[in-house]
Amino acid sequence: MLQKLVLVKPGYALTKVAKENLEESFEIEIVNDIFSFTQLIKNKTSISAVTFFGNLKDEEFINSIRKVKPYAIRDAYLIFVVTDLLDSEDRKTAIKEGISGVFLTKDLQTKEVLPQLQKIIENPPLRGFTEKTNREKSVFTKHKTPLWKRAFDILVSGTIIILISPILLLVALAIRLESKGPIFYKSRRVGTGWDIIEFYKFRSMVPDADKKLKDLSHLNQYATKTEAKIADTSNSFIRCETCEKYNQSCESPLFSETGDKVCELTYKSMKKESDSAFFKLTDDPRITKLGKFLRNSSIDELPQLFNVLKGDMSIVGNRPLPIYEAEKLTTDQFSKRFMAPAGITGLWQVTKRGKGGPMSEEERISLDNEYADKFSLFMDIKILLMTIPALFQKENV
Repeated sequence: MLQKLVLVKPGYALTKVAKENLEESFEIEIVNDIFSFTQLIKNKTSISAVTFFGNLKDEEFINSIRKVKPYAIRDAYLIFVVTDLLDSEDRKTAIKEGISGVFLTKDLQTKEVLPQLQKIIENPPLRGFTEKTNREKSVFTKHKTPLWKRAFDILVSGTIIILISPILLLVALAIRLESKGPIFYKSRRVGTGWDIIEFYKFRSMVPDADKKLKDLSHLNQYATKTEAKIADTSNSFIRCETCEKYNQSCESPLFSETGDKVCELTYKSMKKESDSAFFKLTDDPRITKLGKFLRNSSIDELPQLFNVLKGDMSIVGNRPLPIYEAEKLTTDQFSKRFMAPAGITGLWQVTKRGKGGPMSEEERISLDNEYADKFSLFMDIKILLMTIPALFQKENV
């Protein structure tokens, strides 16, 4: 039986040749983001090693490795890194972070890498592991909602669902009559403790709205000036220096949330100066007439009461984020927000909604972290009461 090797977001590094080489000696499983991998390993697994692809000088990349390291300790699998460049500082970082092996991207194109991988797996280095008796203490524990909060959520969500059931039925009928397509919009979001949940809303946009983002990036209220410049030139494919040097086509182009096509190396070089974590359109033209009313009255959020009843979310908490946004908030400063319960309404909604002005990314993160530090029954009740007047906001959310 082949040993199992998980590759996390390999991108351009996993060429056809590299994949064929690895499949000769390993059972390969590819996951597209760190959150899908954490979902995979929440329960004990039988994988031999996980391989991350990135730059060891990138703090965000290192934080991603740190988040899964306790599970590696628990299940005794190894962590490998594949990177484009490697120097003495990177080797020191690898030892410090308990990484068992570092390989260059070009190494994957040859079969010589196979015996090296197998040798490390069969005779793993001692760094990065603790005594067995201490392993369970260092593993991330699943976030447990306080009993008072879970009781509050069940009582409030259950009561509201019963009381507004006629409204839910009328809204569902109106959506169906206005346009073809599903009544509910479901998306995968990252909630409490990095768990991925199915997030429910009444559909407020035209069908296939996600496919129409391509030409709307200039309306992103969180975009930086650099991003606006990139958006202006995004109609043409941007190749990286390597592609230009060897006059070759990109082996692994990326497609952004806005539908733009870019070489992954080019994207990484632009990311630090241009990437904003949140994506929100001002006066989104994809919203239907009924959808505008549903959003302004926040009626589109009502199906999330079923998320609360299921235990995916709370009534009050930090908003669950789309995966592409959550991936950009992996540093300690930002990740604190995920340690608080996810919720329908929260601090930043009642703080800024209704005031007519956009909220900056820094303000949102600050308020999310504040809730993570201070949430209590009294605070939840206060936010819930403040949410009622905030429903009549001037801003389209």
